[in-house]
Amino acid sequence: MRQELRENRKQGTSQHPLKIYRMQDANGKIDVPYHWQETAEILWIQKGRLSLMINESLYEGKQGDIFYINPCELHGMKALTQDCTYLAFLFPMSWFQADQEDEAQELYIKPLAEGSICICSCLPDRTVKQVIPVFQEIYDLYEEGGAGAWLGIKAGLLRFYYYMYRDSLAVRRQKESGQMDVRLRIARYIEKHCDEPVSLQDMGKEFHMSPKYFSAYFQKHFARNFSDYLMAVRVERAKKLLAETDGDMELVAQQSGFSSSSYFIRVFRQASQMTPGQYRKKMLFPD
Repeated sequence: MRQELRENRKQGTSQHPLKIYRMQDANGKIDVPYHWQETAEILWIQKGRLSLMINESLYEGKQGDIFYINPCELHGMKALTQDCTYLAFLFPMSWFQADQEDEAQELYIKPLAEGSICICSCLPDRTVKQVIPVFQEIYDLYEEGGAGAWLGIKAGLLRFYYYMYRDSLAVRRQKESGQMDVRLRIARYIEKHCDEPVSLQDMGKEFHMSPKYFSAYFQKHFARNFSDYLMAVRVERAKKLLAETDGDMELVAQQSGFSSSSYFIRVFRQASQMTPGQYRKKMLFPD
């Protein structure tokens, strides 16, 4: 797995391993470029429509849909409607492992933790109807707390995995295809070189394609055009720099691949609905 695409944001704590993010933007600007993390991630769409690319598959989710992203799977999301809102549940599979090797541990939890078994990306409607009450309870316990809240949260997630096995949605992992490897290399290259001028001509030369063919290939396999994807990666790079360094706007712009600080501020504001300075303050002094 490509380390350059790994999400570095820490998810949860040792005492409270689950982290829930409510993703929404009044102007439909949710745009999460390809990345991966070691945690499992479950997406529950609350409103609107969301485009998801998970490994080699493109999905269009609507209100009520639930998607599962296995640990170390390459994925990205983009809002398709202005009212798009979803909940992201992230947690490590190690949370469920126990020292005692009983049947539940040996046959079901351990294969998930080791990655030999994976969960299907898009849950069918029949299963969604069963698990929505589970995730609503998990979310309520997470928000409200109280005695036994984290016991209930953990029990709810274990019940979710019971439904996955019951409905044959836990399957043996397939070997990655050659096309998947090409996509990983393209995403890796963009992530590594996003702070430089990168053109279709450069990408075509790097991956032995004509610019026109590379553009069509990229649109097909990444579900967006090259320039939009590159801009999203640069914005994500800027967010990381704003949160983790104290560099001024000119330096952050330069290290993120923007030609000037004024252009950077304009693009960042369009993408995030706040200025880079406001974003840095939000990261340093969260409510």
